[in-house]
Parts: sequence; C-alpha cells; structure tokens
Amino acid sequence: MTGRARSFGVALLFVALTVAMTWPQARHMGTQVYDADDPLLSIWRISWIAHILPVNPTQIFNGNIFYPEPRTLAYTDSVLLQGLAGAPLIWAGVSNVVVYNLLLLGSMALSGWAMWRYALHLTGNGGGAIIAGVIFAFVPYRFDHYHHLELQATFFLPLTLLYLDRALESGSKRDAWLTMICLAGQVYTCIYYSVFLVTAAVPVALYRLIRSTADTRKRFFLAIAPAAFAAAVIVAPYALAYVLNRETLGERLDRDVRLYSATFENYFATSEFNTLYGWTRQFGQPERLLFPGAIALILAGIGLSRFDRQRITLAIVGVTGFIISLGLNSIFYEPLRAVVLAYRGLRAPARASILFFLAISALAAFGFARLMRGRSPKTMVVATVLVSAALLGEYRTAMVSWLLIPNPPAAVYQWLKIQPRSVVIEVPFARAERLHAIADGLYMFNSTRHWQPIVNGYSGFFPKSFYQLSAYMAAFPDENSIGYLKRRGVDLIIVHGALLGPDEFGATTAALLARPDIEAVAQFEEPMGLDAVFRLRR
Repeated sequence: MTGRARSFGVALLFVALTVAMTWPQARHMGTQVYDADDPLLSIWRISWIAHILPVNPTQIFNGNIFYPEPRTLAYTDSVLLQGLAGAPLIWAGVSNVVVYNLLLLGSMALSGWAMWRYALHLTGNGGGAIIAGVIFAFVPYRFDHYHHLELQATFFLPLTLLYLDRALESGSKRDAWLTMICLAGQVYTCIYYSVFLVTAAVPVALYRLIRSTADTRKRFFLAIAPAAFAAAVIVAPYALAYVLNRETLGERLDRDVRLYSATFENYFATSEFNTLYGWTRQFGQPERLLFPGAIALILAGIGLSRFDRQRITLAIVGVTGFIISLGLNSIFYEPLRAVVLAYRGLRAPARASILFFLAISALAAFGFARLMRGRSPKTMVVATVLVSAALLGEYRTAMVSWLLIPNPPAAVYQWLKIQPRSVVIEVPFARAERLHAIADGLYMFNSTRHWQPIVNGYSGFFPKSFYQLSAYMAAFPDENSIGYLKRRGVDLIIVHGALLGPDEFGATTAALLARPDIEAVAQFEEPMGLDAVFRLRR
C-alpha cells in the first residue's frame, strides 16, 4: 500500500470512528445540534462568513448582532478557516446546520488523522500511531466540549509540532514553511489553542536548538525567519480586530479566569455521561473535566521509560499545557498574563490541557511500540485493535443534550427577509442575571434567515451597550425602555408569544398598542403561540 493510500485509509477509519462515537449525530445532521447556545453561535458565525464574503468581505468582522457595535464577529473566536471551508457548501444551498455538523465531526476525525501522522513520524509504529490518534480524537475532554466548534479544531497542533521537529533537525525550508502555515492555520481555527501552542513551542525550540550544532541552528534560523515573517503578516489583520475590541470590551475578570482554572484533582474527572468513569464527575466542573483515561496514562508511562530528544519534547509540551491549565491556581499564570497580551483575553486556562492530551497521546504510541518490540505483524494488528477498542470503550459518552432546530423557519423571519433594512429587537430580551439565554442564541441563529441587524446577540463577550439595554428592558414596555430603543435606532419590535406565555404576551402587546408612537405591522400564528411585530415611529 502506498503512503497516500494508507493515509487516506486512516482518514476514513477516523471518520467511521467519529460517526460511531458521536452517534446519533450522523442521523440528524440537518435537524439537531448538541446543546443549545454555542452551536447556534457557531452556525451564525459560519453563516455570516458565507453571507458577507461575496457581498462585502471588508465587513467580515462587523456581524449583524449587538447593533450598532462594530467587530461583533470577533467577540468570540471567529472560526474564519471553518467558515471559509463551509462557505462553498452554503453557497451551493446546503443547510447551515448540516455544514456546521460536518465541520464539527470533520474536525474530530482530522484531529485523529493528524495525530496518527505525528505519532507515526515519531515512532515509525503504525499500530501505536493509530492508538495515539484514537486517544487524541476521543479523549473525554472532547465530549465536554462537543458543543464548541473551535475547540474540536486541534488538527493543526500535532501537524505544527511534526513540521517543527523536521525543521529543527534538518533546517529544511519546506518544513519551516509548513510549520508556520500550520501555526497560522491554528490561529484561524482556534485562537485559544494557537496561544497555547506558541507558548509550548518556544521552550521546545530553545531546548532543541541548545542541543544542536551551530550549523544546524544557523540553517534553522535562515529557514524559519522568512516563514515566520510571512505568518505574522497573514495573522496580523485577524489579530488587529481583537486588539481593537480589547479597548472597548476590556479583559477577562479574575473571578471568571479562576472559575475556569484547573486543579490537579480535575485531571481525574470526566463528564457524568461517560459510561465508565461518570462517577468521577465529583472531581471536576464543566471546562475542568480533564481525565485522559487509564489506558492512555499507562501507555504514556511506559513510553517515558526512556528519554530521547523527541520524548523530552513531548514532556515539555505536556508539562507546559498542564501548568497553563492551572491558570490562577498556579504561580506562573499571573506573570504570563502580564507579559503575553493574548492571555488577558482568555477566560478558560483549563483548555490548555489539550497540550497535555497531545503529549499523552504521542507518548502512548511510544509505549505501545515498546510493548510490541519483537512481536509479529499479526500480533501487532490484533493488539492495535484490542487496545483501540478498549480506549473507545473507556471514552464512550452518552449523547443526551440535543436541540431540535426549527424547520421551516418561523413565518416572521421569512417576512423580515423581504423587508427593507430595519434594526430589530426581539422580546423577551436577556436579563442581566442571565445573559446566556437560549432565546438570544435562537434569535441570532434565526437572523441567518434574513440578515437584518439585531440588537440581540450571544457571544463570548457582551458589549457594555448590551448590559445597558438589558437594564432598560427589565421594565419593558415602559417609557424609559421605549425611549432608549428609539435612541438605539430600533425600527421593529418582535414579541414572541411562545416565549412569554399568553398572559405576559397579552399584557405586553396591549401596552404597545396603547402608545401613539408604536404601530402594529404584522402578526404570525405559530404552533406554540403568536409572533407580533410592531414598528417604532420616530
């Protein structure tokens, strides 16, 4: 079998395993997403990218949510690369829900394939490489973050380290450029992971260069310098949007960072839905369920039975990820935030555990290779299948939190699609005590049907104007809230009876109709209640 054929076969294997491990997702690609808010945010992100690219690509960061705030796509990870990958499908008429699920599952499968490539490069052992891919693609952390599209995009992590290893050894210009292309790719797929990756790559490069000859160091610097400069130029416009947003949105609060800072105990916790280790949920919290599984740890321990430059490299990567994941529970994180600007915008240091899982995965390949030393090819194949099956059994997680996507869309959104440009607010509005409300995720998702600007929204950051609006809307529809909506440039108010309930819906619409500066313009009957549309008169 040729190298390309084997690579393609492994890719298909990880596609099949991903479908099996996330079942029944594959049965409901166009009708269901897992969990509520974040998948809807991701569908909006990729849909906005597909919508704006052919119309006005210079406005790509100025999403239609949180009107009139600028750069709203950059209130969270913009997932530009995923958006670019999905855009042709959306343009071809494929449902944005289908595209989102394809990108989600594809990211998991690609991550397993990329780790297989890296582990094969390190060990030369095909069975160990498959096992490394299984660990990296399906470690329990994946299922805690199954609703986060960007956090499944880990395939550039092992590929960057693969090409960096080659470039450090040979000074190859090709490998240096591939290193920087993969690093830039990681920035455009998940900013969190790119920050962690660079943090780990610096000590790795220093260690390897110190142990190299002067000639090797010279060749590496001559190869990497132009590639690094090109990568910086490619990434700079993307980074600029986040730098500008930092001036208005501020930095993450210490209380939030501490909440999502891991502890040593969290590395023994999984989701309660893990079929084997669900009882360990008591040792962690969401974002801090970091147990990689017993088999992976045992194999990685065997893999560390000896040290060479590659295993020391993996140890550096793993230890770096572990220390960063501790966040404010470690003495290192505060100085790191003081020096590296990017860390001030990160809310969840625990996500750096992905580097720990990467290191464990690759070290497990070394461990498996050592156990198989001197064994027959047939024995190795059988052992690979058995160990992989045991790992998949360890990692199996019940998929229980599905959200059914409304289809066809509510009539009010089809009506909005044919209206002149109008600034819209949808009611009920988020409360100050619970900004992450499912209604706002649905409003944002439904805006992909019409692309009118809306003052509603849901994202990683909320602008100050959103908090202000939320405070005014607590007494809606009183004089102050209506006056504030006029000042914000709102044209249309949509009141959802299904979300308010009949009594509150009746009282709200009656109060609006009693005002001379508001007129009723449309009403739509939906299975769960009425949608009423009102226009604000200037």
